[in-house]
Amino acid sequence: QVHLRTDQAPFTDKRIRRALALTIDREAVVKGLLKGRAIVGNDTPFAPIFPSADPSVPQRKQDIAEAKRLLGEAGVPNGFEVTLTTERAYDIPDYAVIIQNFAKKAGIDVKLNVLPQDAYYGSATFGSSPWLDSVLGITDYGHRGTPDIFLNATLKSSGAWNAAHFNNPAYDALLLDYSKARDLQAQRLVARKIQTLLLDETPAIISYFSQYSRIVSSKVEGVRFTAISHLLLDRVSFVQA
Repeated sequence: QVHLRTDQAPFTDKRIRRALALTIDREAVVKGLLKGRAIVGNDTPFAPIFPSADPSVPQRKQDIAEAKRLLGEAGVPNGFEVTLTTERAYDIPDYAVIIQNFAKKAGIDVKLNVLPQDAYYGSATFGSSPWLDSVLGITDYGHRGTPDIFLNATLKSSGAWNAAHFNNPAYDALLLDYSKARDLQAQRLVARKIQTLLLDETPAIISYFSQYSRIVSSKVEGVRFTAISHLLLDRVSFVQA
């Protein structure tokens, strides 16, 4: 997830946030960086795999002309300079370079600040953590079985992981409606509103959802993994020859 601090320049203007998001070619990221082992994201925690996600919400695609138009409308027709802070882990530094290169197409000059993981997370509290305090950053979150933790922790006004410092009463109210939904159909109706709002506001860029690769020997059975890819061995046994 790429967070854009909605309470700090230059990202106080949602047009600038949307402009940066529009520079990214998501299909190219999935095919190139991730070798096809990912699903294209649409800047919300609703991965297509979640039943509550509304697939009818239009997919955001790279549109450099529209990005430039939004920048001009926001008063920065020649682009701007910003520092992207992130952690030295997995493929994230390479993803940061890709974002940097895409942003150049719209005149956005992205400087990179890649930190060791312990330095990036710091104390994991607001005011003493580059993760939560940087104006623009990339954080790797493990998968979960539902989108709820990301809808709340990373985007709710009071969220403990709200690195975007997103404070939107309408969004918070929709989260409450989502939690009250009694069936999948009702949940999906609210999800559509949430997805639409997040695309408009763009407090975060979620251009892909990684797919885990797991290799298990044919000599064992009962190996299980959680959504976050924790390995469960309580039911493992050797296959009888």
